[in-house]
Amino acid sequence: MSVCVCMRNRQKSEIIRDILVVCNGGSIISRIMCNTYLTYHQTKAYLRELIQTGLVEDDHLDRKFWTTEKGLEYIANVERISELLPIETKRAIKSKPMWP
Repeated sequence: MSVCVCMRNRQKSEIIRDILVVCNGGSIISRIMCNTYLTYHQTKAYLRELIQTGLVEDDHLDRKFWTTEKGLEYIANVERISELLPIETKRAIKSKPMWP
């Protein structure tokens, strides 16, 4: 029995928010991949960019990635913008019934 997971194309800001939420409290790369539905190479590319911009920091000893204070501010700002604008997000789609 297979389960159909309906995924749509996400905006970059939505993917970044999802990564930052998963990394809050520390997360290894496989957990980030599973929770954000990204491949290894996509995840590495996003993490590289987020580290360069100061939204995520990596701990080489624990092999974990952590959301920084700047990253937490980013999450809060994206949530505020989402409240102001009628944007369809993955979370909004999950809460809607699939069948009329």
